[in-house]
Amino acid sequence: MDILNEIFRKTLMKSYGKYEGPCWIQQEMGSAESRSNTHVANATDKAIRIYYQTSKMTLEELVVNVDAGFGFSGSGFSGNTNTSTKMVFKPDSRVRYIRLPPKEFTNFAGEGELFASVLVEDKDDPKVYLKCICMNFHVPSDRSFIVTASENIKLQKYGANIWVDENGINHGGR
Repeated sequence: MDILNEIFRKTLMKSYGKYEGPCWIQQEMGSAESRSNTHVANATDKAIRIYYQTSKMTLEELVVNVDAGFGFSGSGFSGNTNTSTKMVFKPDSRVRYIRLPPKEFTNFAGEGELFASVLVEDKDDPKVYLKCICMNFHVPSDRSFIVTASENIKLQKYGANIWVDENGINHGGR
């Protein structure tokens, strides 16, 4: 048994640079510095994107305006001055995200507490942003949340079914 403890201690020293006994592992695993296991459930009838990171983000980091009235034709550049614009998701955004179909749920790993922004995709073109449900929703470490059918954000009741919020309301899903 002493050999296993020594191997374990050396592995921790190599990986983390410290070993403070078995209690240290329990403290780290339950702390905000440890990796969390967060789930998100989409109870809406729309496909959504959940952007997440450990710091707050801005909408400008996630989407960009594009001019829908300008383009190229066979004879060259065409367009008019009364154009509409649309918003598309930035293909080069450095913020991590998950695409989530309607009535589905998924998990994602984070670094403790997270900020999540939930945006709606166009059903005909998933590159097009329709609207923002929320920006920078604070997700505590090891907690999950639900995007309700009415497009509200609710924390999931800890230890319950993924579709059940803190008030005991079941938001469905599959």
